[in-house]
Amino acid sequence: MATYKGIQGYTVQKLSSDPTASEVAGQLWYNSTTGKFKIGTAGAGTWATGNNINTARRYLSGVGSTTAGLVICGNSTPPNLCESYDGTSWTEVGDTSANIMTRGRSGTQAAALAAGGVNGGAQANCESWNGSAWTEVNNINTSKYAFAGAMGLQTAAIIAGGTPPATPADAETWDGTCWTEGNNINNARNSGAGIGTTTAGLIFGGTPPTPSLGVHTESYNGTSWTETNNLNVGRYGIGGSGLQTAGLAIAGGTPTWVASTEQWDGTSWTEVGDLGTAVRWAGSSTVTGTDSAWNAGGLVATPASTATTEIWTNPVYAIKTVTVS
Repeated sequence: MATYKGIQGYTVQKLSSDPTASEVAGQLWYNSTTGKFKIGTAGAGTWATGNNINTARRYLSGVGSTTAGLVICGNSTPPNLCESYDGTSWTEVGDTSANIMTRGRSGTQAAALAAGGVNGGAQANCESWNGSAWTEVNNINTSKYAFAGAMGLQTAAIIAGGTPPATPADAETWDGTCWTEGNNINNARNSGAGIGTTTAGLIFGGTPPTPSLGVHTESYNGTSWTETNNLNVGRYGIGGSGLQTAGLAIAGGTPTWVASTEQWDGTSWTEVGDLGTAVRWAGSSTVTGTDSAWNAGGLVATPASTATTEIWTNPVYAIKTVTVS
């Protein structure tokens, strides 16, 4: 039988030291210092169970990272609870001043923004979080909840879609002081997710008029929205985490509950590891990239809410020695 070296010769790259594992997944090279052939590998990204939030609820929002997170509001009693995450456990902190659930979110654990929501009817309230307390700021222009997009920072954010009226397409931007009407999204929707920033954003999923399930993805360049590649599974009540160039679409409803996660590489969506429990209307992190994320609370069955938190870890990269004949 012909050997690899007999067919190819020594055409693999020769290096004096091993490169960074995450940069060479699937690649083969020869380490001239050790005299060994090496290959880069990547395991599948996975979800693992973390510590529960203190109060089980759905229709909540989330911001922050896997070491510094925040969940806001939900359908608890009262519906204005706020909990912070230190990477291990959740602690109740300063509640919002308005008893409102399903609020749009933006920012970090130390500097967040919560807007809109529902409390007997759609609300326009907007509040700013400084790490210890919430302060009322200027309202959004249109009272609504279940935004399809809520992304950015405490000083620069954007919301899009939502309800009522039925599946609107309007978008509003926040400059740190007030909200301004911007260009509409292409596909009116509610109950989708938004990630990224006010100059490089992405919205996906939701419930548009037709089709009844949301597969649409749109990117934002700071001025206008552009349709791009669809989700593989259309859904609403979906979670989102990451950036315009590297994001996650988490769980949701089709209308049955789904646990699937899709990863965005800046161009298209790929199905990756499922959550342990199918859920919708959960809160999720707003971390940069897809190496880590969390998904907390949500609706797991009618009418059951959950307190479960799941933590996402991206593929584990490694370098292995191989025998090449």
